[in-house]
Amino acid sequence: MAKRRKLHEISIRDDIRYRGPISYQGFQAVGWLCLVLGVALAVLKLGWKLDPYLKSQTEGLGSVLTGVSSFSLPFLLLANFSRILTNSEGYKSQLLRTGGIAVAIFLGANLFFDRYIAGAVKLFMSDPGKLQGNLNALAGEVLPNRFFQFNVFVDLFLCTLFMYFLNARPKRVFTGKKIVILRLFALLPVAYELASLVLKGMAALEMVTLPVWSFALMTVKPPMTFVLFMILALHIKGRERLFCRHGRTHEEYQAFLGTNRNSLHFSIVLMILLIVTAIVDFLLMIFISAAGIVSSGAASDNADVITKYLQIVSGMGFGESIPQLFVAPLMLLYSYSRMPKRKIISMFIPVAGIALMLLVVLEGGFQLLRGISQRVDMTQLRQMFETIDLDELMNLVP
Repeated sequence: MAKRRKLHEISIRDDIRYRGPISYQGFQAVGWLCLVLGVALAVLKLGWKLDPYLKSQTEGLGSVLTGVSSFSLPFLLLANFSRILTNSEGYKSQLLRTGGIAVAIFLGANLFFDRYIAGAVKLFMSDPGKLQGNLNALAGEVLPNRFFQFNVFVDLFLCTLFMYFLNARPKRVFTGKKIVILRLFALLPVAYELASLVLKGMAALEMVTLPVWSFALMTVKPPMTFVLFMILALHIKGRERLFCRHGRTHEEYQAFLGTNRNSLHFSIVLMILLIVTAIVDFLLMIFISAAGIVSSGAASDNADVITKYLQIVSGMGFGESIPQLFVAPLMLLYSYSRMPKRKIISMFIPVAGIALMLLVVLEGGFQLLRGISQRVDMTQLRQMFETIDLDELMNLVP
């Protein structure tokens, strides 16, 4: 039996032929398609509330869309993480792109809220000074977990920052033994992730009321997904130390990262980690929910309390990594270092995805109204609109 070679003994020229046929671009396309199907599911569920007959006819379709749309997050995460792990754009470019978009979303979302929502409400308030506090309280009451997370580029910026602090090799500052200080800065994005998680938990438990402006600064991705990314990043860094310990250079390791052999090794490790983190995520969801139920003093068989704490834990992101179990086998067909032939397509996939989402909303809404109109007696609605006196309405305007 041939002796298994150690990492530093593997020659870069002694490569294998197999490289997974799927690049990050393929996962990006599938992820956006799943997002579009998620929007279709939302439109369908809205139809169920308005028309019970529609639910009886399409409940099976809803179950299929629910399952498929849940895969959007794993595919999109892997697509984005591949670009971060391979550093194909350079850390500076990635930090500027992800950080710039995150800031733009933060400013745009708050500008829209202040201008149109808060501005409209302010017109009807006798004491505008109480506006912000009232809106924060109202958002806390209306939103399912008393917060709303949507700026996924915050997560991508934190992941890129973590990789930068872990792998950057500065030529002026933090050189020599001072490089340890730069490596310790990797704890900053971890601390941000933990702080966001704690705040979301406190908000869900009604311990704090988060201001509306902070929603765009919240992390979006499940906690275990960030843990998965950290393990992958540390795995790559640990292999570099093993590789270079016996006289091999950093440049040789960078070349080794682009080999088919390393790509397959990474895919196998990724598959195993996806399964492990999904199982751990499920166990954490059960454990944290059970701890909340016990601490509340409610009966363990109280369905309402169980539902409440499961919703809180789910809102914090626990349990959302479970779909990774079904994605894991595909990792053997995936190469994180494979570069697509036409990189420009990656720029148009999000544009096409957003266009499809708008089309689904418009066409789905139209078909929904059309179906309801065929089953609802519209006579009373027509009579109501026909009796509206426009002159009387104009007289009401000061």
